[in-house]
Amino acid sequence: MPPPAPHAVQSPPQSPGGRLAVVGLVVFLANAGLLVLQLVAGRLLAPFVGSSLETWTAVIGAFLTGIALGNGLGGRYSRRTASPAGLAGVLLAGALAAAWMVALPELLRATGLHRGLPSGSRVPVLAALLCLPAGFTLSLLTPAAIRLGLPDLRRAGRVAGLVFALGTLGCLAGNYVTGFVLIPHFTINAIVFVTAGLLVATAVLARFGLSAAGDTAVSVPGAGRPVAAQLSLPRACAIVFVCSFAGMTLELAASRVLAQVVGVSLYTWTGIIGVMLAGTAAGNWLGGLLADRPARCGRAAGRERLAYSLLFAAAGVAMVLILFAVLVRNETLAGVPLIGRVLLWTFALFFLPMLALGTVSPQAIRLAVTDVNGAGATAGRVYAWSTAGAIAGTFATGYVLISGLGMFRTILLVALLPGLLTPLLVRVHETRALLYGLSVIFGGVVTGVLMVGGYLQSIERETNYYTIRVEDYTLPDGVAVKALQLDLLTHSCVKLDDPTYIYYPHENTQLDFIRLAAAARAPRDGSGPRVLVIGGGGYTLPRCAATVVPSVKIDVVEIDPGVTRVAYDRLGLDPALPITTFNQDGRQFLEDRAGGDRYHVVTLDAVNDFSVPGHLLTRECNEAVKRVLTPDGVYLVTVIDMLQNGPLWKAVVRTLRESFAHVEVLTPTGEFYPQVRGVYSLYASAVPFDQAQFEAKLKAAGQPQCSTYVVARTEIDRMLRNASTVLTDQFAPVDHMMSGVFRNRQ
Repeated sequence: MPPPAPHAVQSPPQSPGGRLAVVGLVVFLANAGLLVLQLVAGRLLAPFVGSSLETWTAVIGAFLTGIALGNGLGGRYSRRTASPAGLAGVLLAGALAAAWMVALPELLRATGLHRGLPSGSRVPVLAALLCLPAGFTLSLLTPAAIRLGLPDLRRAGRVAGLVFALGTLGCLAGNYVTGFVLIPHFTINAIVFVTAGLLVATAVLARFGLSAAGDTAVSVPGAGRPVAAQLSLPRACAIVFVCSFAGMTLELAASRVLAQVVGVSLYTWTGIIGVMLAGTAAGNWLGGLLADRPARCGRAAGRERLAYSLLFAAAGVAMVLILFAVLVRNETLAGVPLIGRVLLWTFALFFLPMLALGTVSPQAIRLAVTDVNGAGATAGRVYAWSTAGAIAGTFATGYVLISGLGMFRTILLVALLPGLLTPLLVRVHETRALLYGLSVIFGGVVTGVLMVGGYLQSIERETNYYTIRVEDYTLPDGVAVKALQLDLLTHSCVKLDDPTYIYYPHENTQLDFIRLAAAARAPRDGSGPRVLVIGGGGYTLPRCAATVVPSVKIDVVEIDPGVTRVAYDRLGLDPALPITTFNQDGRQFLEDRAGGDRYHVVTLDAVNDFSVPGHLLTRECNEAVKRVLTPDGVYLVTVIDMLQNGPLWKAVVRTLRESFAHVEVLTPTGEFYPQVRGVYSLYASAVPFDQAQFEAKLKAAGQPQCSTYVVARTEIDRMLRNASTVLTDQFAPVDHMMSGVFRNRQ
């Protein structure tokens, strides 16, 4: 008997359904592990490069680059790796890559090698070294998984769609488990090691589970013969590249849109990622079903169906603007509790567009694949280009689109992109329904522009971090001010003609310490105090301090250059004042630029909505602050919390006591209400705080009004009785500690 033809595949006795189930479980677990690693990567890098737009963009870009390379290479060698042993080997390599993510930070901490890198290249280099190996190795398995799970060519779309959907659902599971279970209860290294263990267990499942279920494809008469591609591979790759670009751009823009109506919190990001992944997973599954239908409908039907999917995606994105305007004007969701409001906003605006975009890849693969044996290679190449599109979308949105076009114009661009792809599939001018669909999309875009026009006019500037507004506002006491609003938070109130005006009382507390530092320095050498302000905002404190204490020298670390620009252009900040601004992350400043400088007062007043970024509250960060303080220097940390039940301030106090001999809780008045959310200044220094001496020194310095009062140590110790959390670079669940404050937001 002659040997079988090269394209024929021997049929094993086992059921392909059981094999596909094991393949799906392997893909689900591997992608869950991959997302866990991606979510903790930024925390691993924060001690060395801070936590900024550049950090997160580099982390996402490095992972996506690894995924693109892994899928491309995995597709090329899918015939060799499409076996239980091949998948197991990939997963074991992924476990080693996870372990490397623990080893690299320890190596950098021990050797300081990162300090030898230029500051401009440090973030991308470290992100690539940390994240690229895991992204690359774990993505090698997707093409092989599709090849292993494919029983015959007629099911190529369904299998590809199912594998993509399960991979996306794995990411969804990894997102929720990391955000709500792992980070609040485990250190970052423990999370990484647990993930590595999961990958090892998945490798065992792949090796023995697939062997039991059968690992070769099932032959169906006539299905093994190569067929002509219904869509050329370059066109398929171009289509998925643009759609993935659009999807990633929409996801990043979604965070800026929702910040306007629900603020920025753990719930916002979890809601965005969850709904986006759920929509993509549903779209992958639906796209797989749609992809296989053309086999019974003629060769042109598949391309037309994909064209309609693109139009549906474009229409869904265009509707985002219209729905946003309608919901804001009617205050439709105003009475819904915060968590429900986040989910409803995200689902209403972004689920359908992501579902439609998710249908594209399975259909493109089905139209481009020609035989079962080449299915893995085709899927790998298409998925690699899809990931490349996501990379381009990440960098374009992070560095150009949001800051250059703004969030709404960026969404308009996304709405146009899928519709412009339809000529690659069909002759649009010959299909009346497609022409009608395109006209509806363009009409929706114009309508959206008109409906959000008034909202756009109120925006002063859009940056990579905030939507900035400057509004004229009259306070209840009749004072007219300029209010600086960053997303949903009113950050500062400024009187243009009075640089000494302070609206938020806790800034008067900070000013008291600057006055005393100046009074103490003057008799010695006549020089003024050096002050470091981490978090510039409206620059009300630096402006006031530089006016009332002319000898002061102030360094301000403000992560967003757009905020600084607005302070000078619209909030009356005088360029002649002795204020030097560094537009970078505060932790990065302490690591790179502080050098031999010593400050008499350091204030931490950096907020992301209500919350202080976690990497600025850790013991390691406190030690960095301590190194730049003078021996009698004072560190003032601003927290927003409830004293009675709020876990954040308690953890911050416990953490400060690890580094400073004296830590107190200060209020700007002699009263405090433990059951009510308030703004407090935490005092940390090597010098004890004495209320009577403090007031006497202020009077001697010509300041009779005191704005600094210590909360009794007995009260603080009583409320701290059951609090033991110390924040470290390995464990800083600040967003979880602030969850009560966010849930009670009005």
